[in-house]
Amino acid sequence: MTNARTLALVQQRDDLVERIAIERIVIARNSASVQQLSRMLDKVRDGIRYLKSHPETLLLPIAIIVASRPRRLLAFVISAFGLWRMARMWRRRILS
Repeated sequence: MTNARTLALVQQRDDLVERIAIERIVIARNSASVQQLSRMLDKVRDGIRYLKSHPETLLLPIAIIVASRPRRLLAFVISAFGLWRMARMWRRRILS
């Protein structure tokens, strides 16, 4: 190989190495936000698993709410039922 061809290949290799370094930085930034989201979802999933295996954990807060604020509880139940019906309606429209 000629000296000019060797220099061209070395320059091309250096350019590729630089581009790879930049792409690695971009991937690292993007994966950091995905990792944060993944950690948060893991915590939510772990909480749901805990509540499924220990449903008695919810009994005390529910008992306190029922005993202290029956009117608020009724309003909450009515609101939750309305939200549930609305979600079902939207789901039917989306799936159909």
